[in-house]
Amino acid sequence: MNNVTPQQYREAAEKMIADYRTAGPIETKQRKYRSVLIGHGWCAEVHRLAESALLLVDRGYAHEALILLRTMFETTISLHWLSQKGDAGARGVLAEGDRVNRAALTDLEKAFKLPQDLIDTIKNVAVEKTDESEIFRKFQAQCDEIDPKRELYSVYRHLCGYAHPSTTGAFAFIEPTTEPPSLRSEPRVSTSVVEATAAMCLVWAGRAFDEMVSGKPRKQFLRSVARELRLPPMLPPVS
Repeated sequence: MNNVTPQQYREAAEKMIADYRTAGPIETKQRKYRSVLIGHGWCAEVHRLAESALLLVDRGYAHEALILLRTMFETTISLHWLSQKGDAGARGVLAEGDRVNRAALTDLEKAFKLPQDLIDTIKNVAVEKTDESEIFRKFQAQCDEIDPKRELYSVYRHLCGYAHPSTTGAFAFIEPTTEPPSLRSEPRVSTSVVEATAAMCLVWAGRAFDEMVSGKPRKQFLRSVARELRLPPMLPPVS
């Protein structure tokens, strides 16, 4: 992958995690608090997921770390989409959250006796529907706005194979070089996939959130890391 070694990806990921931890106070850009509040949470999640994935690799659980990569990758794409959409995107995210809560409440009421105050709290929230909430509802639509060729979505779909019961995950425990194929107790997996994906997500999630805060404090640092890894410093703009 661009002649960058797994060790370089690993060192870059660790460097970005350390830099994020030591970042100073965050000042919101253009006083759009809603998008920044959501973006901050997602950016923090990406960094913690990356660190957790590397810890799993060190313990010999690179296969299991791929499950975290799926969430990390999805959150990175959504964060970039949010940074491009701004306050309208934040309204869409909040509206979709309200819709999901209302739908979950309807299902739970059928199976459990819920406290009335909880029912009233959720039902009294007005559910808004916007163009952005409909896009956020479908992850493929987010990807298509960023990458019409669907390269990003194809990566996401591949990683979903490790997060859900599928042949992708199951066949990692099969040895195909024997006749008939034999069963393995340890999965076949390359740790470089974890390290490279984590590094890419940290660059792109970091830059997306950096665009949402005043002064873009991590811009130069993240751009320099992207150059070291021969990566685009940001994902493409939303079309």
